[in-house]
Amino acid sequence: MTPTFSPRTLLFGLLGHPVGHSLSPSMHNAAFAALGIDAVYLAFDVEPGQLAEALAGSWALGVAGWNVTVPLKEAVLALAAEVDPQAELVGAANTLVRIQAGWQAHNTDVAGFARALAEDLGFRPPGRRCWIWGAGGAARAAVVALASGGAQEILVTNRNATRARRLVRELGPRLIPARVAAVDLAAFAPRPGDLVVGATPAGLSDDASWPWDLGSCRDLFVYDMAYRRGAETPLVDQARALGHRAASGRSMLLHQGAEAFRLWTGRSPPVDAMARAMGPLAHPPGGTAR
Repeated sequence: MTPTFSPRTLLFGLLGHPVGHSLSPSMHNAAFAALGIDAVYLAFDVEPGQLAEALAGSWALGVAGWNVTVPLKEAVLALAAEVDPQAELVGAANTLVRIQAGWQAHNTDVAGFARALAEDLGFRPPGRRCWIWGAGGAARAAVVALASGGAQEILVTNRNATRARRLVRELGPRLIPARVAAVDLAAFAPRPGDLVVGATPAGLSDDASWPWDLGSCRDLFVYDMAYRRGAETPLVDQARALGHRAASGRSMLLHQGAEAFRLWTGRSPPVDAMARAMGPLAHPPGGTAR
């Protein structure tokens, strides 16, 4: 059925750079259709230097709400009229809700990531050691989710070591008793059962490779927060080929999106319809190549 629009149609969308791969429009438009909500969701490619202008202009035009993705999740906080405590703790936001004073910033990535780890990998954080590759908004959400879930030790690495140290300096003291530390790439020495998280856009590249040697390890849980249409990311394929349990960020996208939908509309999200709209994967999440 061809959608119909009117002057009353609400506009929601995604701000990021790039956004061409995003499944969010399919997912949210399916949710609006399932509940009979007169709304549409579109993706907009916005470079960091254009973010303030995009938010001001969209407010003036009456846009009802935004998702925010890389590389804008940290910068958007300074432009929000209000910041939810979870987003303030993380230091990054991925959802903006329109309120009378302006944009209200939220972070639904924390809950989405925690649920994805449990559903896709069967991973439970209590007492575990976790390795994070990345130091942006996605990495911050992962660190908060893991610490809140009871992880014992969270080790953060990034090619820009200064950013990793800044993340740890800002988050670490607020996440006790979890130990959060910045480490060099060369310090990677996981034990069986450790979690390894890719929190960069690297998985979007056809020739992506991990900065760590996963071949020298065994029995890891591997999660790439990036995702692709219809297939796993190269990083997930590499991890599975080495025998590790691995999955990409599709279910994280689903669950953070469902929570954003709830914040925007005040209604229970039709999660099944949203999941169907994302399309099938070439291989199911989790399993190894062995």
